[in-house]
Amino acid sequence: MAAVAAARRLRAFSALRHRDFRWFFLNIGVQSFGQGIQFLGIGWLILDLSGEKTALGLAVSIFGVSNLFFTFAGGVIADRVDRKLFLIICVLGNSVVTLTLAVLALSGHAQMWHVYTVVFILGGLMAVQMPARFALAADLVPREDMMNAVALHTSVGQIGNMLGPLVGGWAIDHIDTWAAIMINGSSYLVGIAFLLMIAKPPTMTRRNSSPVSDLIGGFSHAVRTPMAAVLILMSASFGFFGMAYMQVVVGFTQEFLKLNGTQTGIFMMCRGGGAFLGSMVVASWGDRKSKGLLMYLEVTLCCVGLIVMAWTPWFWAGCILVAMVGSTSIGGFWPVSSSLMQLTTAPDMRGRMMSMMQLAPVFHFLGAWPLTWLAQLYGWSAAITSGAAVLLVISVAGWLYRPMVRRMNEI
Repeated sequence: MAAVAAARRLRAFSALRHRDFRWFFLNIGVQSFGQGIQFLGIGWLILDLSGEKTALGLAVSIFGVSNLFFTFAGGVIADRVDRKLFLIICVLGNSVVTLTLAVLALSGHAQMWHVYTVVFILGGLMAVQMPARFALAADLVPREDMMNAVALHTSVGQIGNMLGPLVGGWAIDHIDTWAAIMINGSSYLVGIAFLLMIAKPPTMTRRNSSPVSDLIGGFSHAVRTPMAAVLILMSASFGFFGMAYMQVVVGFTQEFLKLNGTQTGIFMMCRGGGAFLGSMVVASWGDRKSKGLLMYLEVTLCCVGLIVMAWTPWFWAGCILVAMVGSTSIGGFWPVSSSLMQLTTAPDMRGRMMSMMQLAPVFHFLGAWPLTWLAQLYGWSAAITSGAAVLLVISVAGWLYRPMVRRMNEI
């Protein structure tokens, strides 16, 4: 029994056997630490400047529109350039833009149009870099470690997302909002140092086709491949109806739970902790079958957790429930669905397919404004419940009426 347990523990970290992936793993942790602060700090700044929850939702939706506009271009770029160098350039852009907003807030000159401009730029930078980031993770490990690498990518990201909000909330309460945004921007510079340590030669595919034809080819592949189409549609639905609350959680914690900055940081840390545990379960799953069943089980549990959380007014009970939501959403659905896409896609098409999988985060940004609009009319509890209920119906219908979904269990 002890030997079996030890083997399972080793399987949960098998991708870390590869040197370059270890450096990439550290980069993800630092980058996620900064991103964990990003919408806490920027969201708090928006509420300080405007005092309106709809302004918060609008800013997140602007981020989402920018993300949607550039996301498919990111997939084409990821299949044509040195992915490591491209990531370094994008992360440097994140740092410069975020630090600029921090300086404006520190000097007292920050205005809402500054915030809207910054979130638009950050949305575009995220869109173009994420396909390259996931494709690079797959480049650094062999096929048998691919699902483990994707899950570890998610798990270390959630450690960063746990610590980031806690540090950001403390900075808001004890220094000021600008300090949280400053820490966010500075963390990206540390992440660049880890990317520079990756020694793997540039991953590029020599292509005679134009970027436009590559983009059309990606869409054509998604339409012709039922597995890819189902995964993309599920990801988009999951993002819009289930995960939009993540980007406006500051409004939920301030108005429904009546929390301060530090308590909001703890609440977000619990979500990250749950996501970390969920991703470690996926990492331990290894190359076993029934990945499709696992994915749909994660979605169902996530919806139930969201509905109960939306009506729970107690801080610590809410922390437990948001941890459950984190474990089954970012820690469960996302690494499983991403792994299914990676495992069923050829390497030269992987960047474009992963850009389409980015519809999950894109749509949870786009879903933020409708969610805050519903919250304005009917309250946060009703707004979050309505989205979770729609996602649950879509999930059940997909499992019952799409045979391709059940065939995912064979992968």
